[in-house]
Amino acid sequence: MPDLIAPSTVEELRDAVHECGRQEATVELGGSFSKRSFGGPVAPADRRIETARLNRVLAYEPADLTVSVEAGMAIAELNHILARNNQFLPLDPPCFDSATVGGVLASNSSGSRRRRYGTARDMVIGMRFATLDGKLVSSGGMVVKNVTGLDMGKLMIGSFGTLAAIASANFKVFPKPESSASFLFRCSSVEPLLAVRSAILTGQLQPVAIDWLDPSVAQFLGLEAAHSLLVEATGSEAVTRRYRGAFEALAASEGVDFEGIEADVWSRVREGGPSWLSAHPAGALLRVSTVLSRLGELLSVAGSVGCGASLRAGNATGTVMATNAASARAALSTLRRAGMLATLEAGPDALKQEVEQWAPRAAELLLMQRIKADFDPLVVLNRGRLYGVL
Repeated sequence: MPDLIAPSTVEELRDAVHECGRQEATVELGGSFSKRSFGGPVAPADRRIETARLNRVLAYEPADLTVSVEAGMAIAELNHILARNNQFLPLDPPCFDSATVGGVLASNSSGSRRRRYGTARDMVIGMRFATLDGKLVSSGGMVVKNVTGLDMGKLMIGSFGTLAAIASANFKVFPKPESSASFLFRCSSVEPLLAVRSAILTGQLQPVAIDWLDPSVAQFLGLEAAHSLLVEATGSEAVTRRYRGAFEALAASEGVDFEGIEADVWSRVREGGPSWLSAHPAGALLRVSTVLSRLGELLSVAGSVGCGASLRAGNATGTVMATNAASARAALSTLRRAGMLATLEAGPDALKQEVEQWAPRAAELLLMQRIKADFDPLVVLNRGRLYGVL
């Protein structure tokens, strides 16, 4: 077992990371480790640094819609604090109840609301991180509009802790909407729902989230086994009533089922990936991305290899869910041959070691290796968690 280090201040985190670098000790770095199965295989390490005790609010200016928190702050707790001022951080990553700020940023996790609010890179306005050479580097600030230039903090987002240890992050936050409503379009075939999606995307009313569940995933999440388009709309009560009327007419014109649904369905969608892995221990999650016009093709590919799909239908990104290693390998191969981006995001380590998880272009990998060499030339931080070699 690695030696456990649990710093309670950012200075202690800096010193712990520096000492590991000085001793050339390998490090497994994380917060609550809720996404330990995400990214590359976890390599054995000499030290394990947990940031969960770094859980304080450093600054909060409700009038300015900004907040600064330490990396170990739970996302759920942060939103609880913001709710006292009728505000929220619209990151809705999986493992929401246990995920920490640092872990969410390191894994670049987001959810259904990315269509309206963007991803972590759009909400982070500043960051501090501890490097192996003993520095606490500050990037950005506490204002929404910072001076343009190189924002080194953005390098940490999606790095899986392979470059440095995130110590704190500053966010722009948002007012909670006055009213929200959720709706479900359902059909046994794909084409009518694609027409519904296109009408929504080109219409005047633009919802916060548009998600597509294929029949297997819809059933897994407790809905009817059919292609399902879930939509979340926000605004004043008059606006959400207008959404309902417009959507009822749209569903009737396309011949699909339509109903209002409870908001708790979004938490099931958010936790769909972790729930799938719990139910299918030999299964895997593939993060996928394509263009809007190929969403139907993406669904067809997933179904052809026995996989389910939970997609951000307004962005043509999302998750393909495999029940076993064979279907995961087939999905990766088929999607990549079709020219779509596909990453083995989570699954058993044995599967990760058998396949090429990311398949980056040579120029991209070379650039990332150069960045890694600048931050961690001895390759001691979270070895192999990103691109297998970083």
